Amino acid sequence: MKVSEELPSRKPNRVKGKDYSLCGVYFLTICTKERHELLGRIEEGETTYTEAGAHAADELSRIESIYPSVVVDTSIVMPNHVHLLLLLLNNELNPTISRIIQQWKGAVTKKAGFSLWQDKFHDHIVDTAKEYRSIRQYIQTNPARWETDCHNEKCRIVEDSRPRAESP
Repeated sequence: MKVSEELPSRKPNRVKGKDYSLCGVYFLTICTKERHELLGRIEEGETTYTEAGAHAADELSRIESIYPSVVVDTSIVMPNHVHLLLLLLNNELNPTISRIIQQWKGAVTKKAGFSLWQDKFHDHIVDTAKEYRSIRQYIQTNPARWETDCHNEKCRIVEDSRPRAESP
């Protein structure tokens, strides 16, 4: 058996044929390596940053000055992940989403002095105004929901330890 046959195939994380530098609204989630809580902690619904988390927030605030055709509409740095809603405004001047995130991750890594990030990131193309409002609210209220967040290791441990119904 060939090695490639033994390995599970990875689901593509980009829409085939989509140009990720075109005008649009993009919801992004970037996780730390192995989802370690390197960026801070949540206390009473508020994020308290570690030094690395402060660097992540600082570099988010610099994206618009680095890329004038990009707007960071809203963002949140959580203990082990970052959510942001990006708007790309000008088809001719836009970098790709991957380029923006690569630059941002690199700047945070350089300031922190160690690599914090998973190689990939999750993106979702926002199609409607209703979806935009819902995602925006989700990002803004994320710290208040940390105890039940799927990225919270304590929550995942509880989920993993629950008895499962047997398949028929």
